[in-house]
Amino acid sequence: MGLEFGHDLGLRRALRGLPLSPLVTGYRHLVAQQKSLGFRHIGDALVERGRVLRVLDGVFEERAGRRWHHIGADRLHQMGAARDATYRPFLALLEAVQLQDPAALRRVLLYQLVELLQDHPQGSGPGAAVTLGVCPSEAAALVRAAAACHGLTGEQRCAAEELEDAWANGKVRRAARLAALLPMGGGEDALLRRRCADIAALVAEADDALDAAREAERSGDSRAAEDSFLDAARLASDCPRALLALVRLHRPAGNGSTGPGGVLTACHASETVSVSLRSGHPAADGGPERRAVRLTRVPGGPTGIAEIAGASSAAGWVDRNPPFGQEVRYAVFPLRDGRIDGPPVVSDILLVAPEVSALRSATGPGRIDAAWTEPSRALGVQVVLEGPDGPVDGIEVRTGALTATGLEVGAHVLRLRCRYRSPDGTVVESAGTDHHVTVRPWPAPVHRLDATAGQGSVHFSWSGGQDADVRLVSWPAGPPEPGTELTHDPARPWPAPLPWRAVADGLEPPPGSVTRVSALAVLGPHAVTGPSLLVECPPAVAGARVERVTAGRARITFDWPAETGQVAATVAQDGASAVHRVTRSTYVREGMYVNVTPSAFSVSLSAAPRTTDAVIVPPVGGATRVPADIVVSYRVVPGPRRGLRRGPGLLRVSLSCPGEVPDDVPEFVLVARAAGGRDPIRPLNHTDGTTLIRLDGSALPVGRPVELPLPAGLRPPYVLRGFLLGDGAAAVRLDEPSPTTLVVR
Repeated sequence: MGLEFGHDLGLRRALRGLPLSPLVTGYRHLVAQQKSLGFRHIGDALVERGRVLRVLDGVFEERAGRRWHHIGADRLHQMGAARDATYRPFLALLEAVQLQDPAALRRVLLYQLVELLQDHPQGSGPGAAVTLGVCPSEAAALVRAAAACHGLTGEQRCAAEELEDAWANGKVRRAARLAALLPMGGGEDALLRRRCADIAALVAEADDALDAAREAERSGDSRAAEDSFLDAARLASDCPRALLALVRLHRPAGNGSTGPGGVLTACHASETVSVSLRSGHPAADGGPERRAVRLTRVPGGPTGIAEIAGASSAAGWVDRNPPFGQEVRYAVFPLRDGRIDGPPVVSDILLVAPEVSALRSATGPGRIDAAWTEPSRALGVQVVLEGPDGPVDGIEVRTGALTATGLEVGAHVLRLRCRYRSPDGTVVESAGTDHHVTVRPWPAPVHRLDATAGQGSVHFSWSGGQDADVRLVSWPAGPPEPGTELTHDPARPWPAPLPWRAVADGLEPPPGSVTRVSALAVLGPHAVTGPSLLVECPPAVAGARVERVTAGRARITFDWPAETGQVAATVAQDGASAVHRVTRSTYVREGMYVNVTPSAFSVSLSAAPRTTDAVIVPPVGGATRVPADIVVSYRVVPGPRRGLRRGPGLLRVSLSCPGEVPDDVPEFVLVARAAGGRDPIRPLNHTDGTTLIRLDGSALPVGRPVELPLPAGLRPPYVLRGFLLGDGAAAVRLDEPSPTTLVVR
């Protein structure tokens, strides 16, 4: 059996020569997947590494025991089910190629092997074919055939690979141009020769239809001309003369087709053009197959035709790359089996000059800030701002934004036009877009905020905020920067005014609070934030008690306030004040003591502030007043001794009072009680015994003792004791002598 190309090996449609074209639709897509998987040719996907293929008489894979198995659609399906998921899509694509044409798989494989051998440095030897996975017994024959095959240039190879796609899509004119680049008549590739002959026949038939259409048009038979142009378009869907003639015969007479009532509308959508058919029209509802094309008018040149990819008559079409600065028209043709099957629906002329997008604006006090997105192909944007009195000068325009200040209150119109370069070099402008903005009055901001603290209250004052409702607020998440402009938004309302109770001296903050108070100037729906300051009202100190304990010392007790680390005691005495601080641990361990003089004094307690830069508001609560240390002292002076007995003794009473003597100095009473036993019992109160002496408080001068004789007639032993009686007794300290000196025996 011969192993050379040119022998009839018995396989149906066996090749008599190597293929010059794969003649498979979607070949470029197949090659892209092949290269992404790292395959040199499609045969690498058909056998395991180390195995070889036979290609001269069909595609066979080597099995165990030197057995050969033909690779057909069933085998490709088995391979796809057994291989990794990475390779399944590619094997499914090869299976579709094999099902389309049983000879296509071998044809594609031979086409790729010939290309690799012709480009291989050692392609003239059988070893090159063996390295590509070809069976050594067929390597020499394949190499000789590849050497004798016509070598294609890069341009020819591209034409050979795109030819079948152009033919399958009805683009006969393009197929004819591609066929003209290939070797004359398809060379020794019989299938390619037949395809080139078919293309030439259709081109001739389409030319005859065009000639008949032009003749009918010259004779005035528009119906016959349209039928002939449709025949030419059916034969060659990419025939520009047929397409342009059909558009010319069916273009809209007026400007209504681009409007809302037009059958086919074309309008700008950002930097694209949106094309849509009117719902309910037969052109839109006649069937799912449609073909949309763009016709570009170039002054002094031919009209360009470009197909709009991704066509969908249900949702319309999007021209993603329209020619900016040029006039275009769109046409939609009905299709049947991929071929043009009727006259088109045509839009009106559209100048591709899109407007700016995402136009937004914000206003401030006499100010407009605007921003937009400029089309990438625009030369620039012309901006005009008109106010209530006409155009506004001196606006600051930047790329994609503007700022206008010093504006009057009222309605303003912002007009923007995009400029584009046309094909003849002139500058064209878009239709323009108007943006209406109203400048409203804004409040004057508060420039300065001050606070004066009182006892339990704080008084606020400020400067600025003329003609505005100035509110004192506390922002939940911290105040904005002063001067921040705000517009009322129900979703993000401004904070309510401070809920502090109003008192005569201002506002009363809650004890224990630390508040950042901010000024907010409000006028209608607008507001401007002002300065802030921190106000702290430490918690009140309850249960305060102050008592003199020893000469020159006083003890202070109180209930420790919660969340306070330190308490301060302010002692005011003799026109001066001193602050004493104590921590909680020290207070619990040692208590709190202060040095004082005998004069009256007051003690004010407050929790220490938690902040260092706040306005401190002392909580409501009076100071604890401690009166002066008024002392009434008495002594019993024994009488002179007379033999074995003493004579009557004397009572010496003195008054000590710093400062002015009060009017309610208590009465002094001396009481005697009979003593029995070795341990006499002292009188418990002024009624527990016999009253010996009563001395009115007004009779006690300061610093001069009063001496009174003790009454005679009492038989010893007895115990003496003095008491203070009257309303002022609690405020006077009684200095008693040693109890032993008060026992008379």
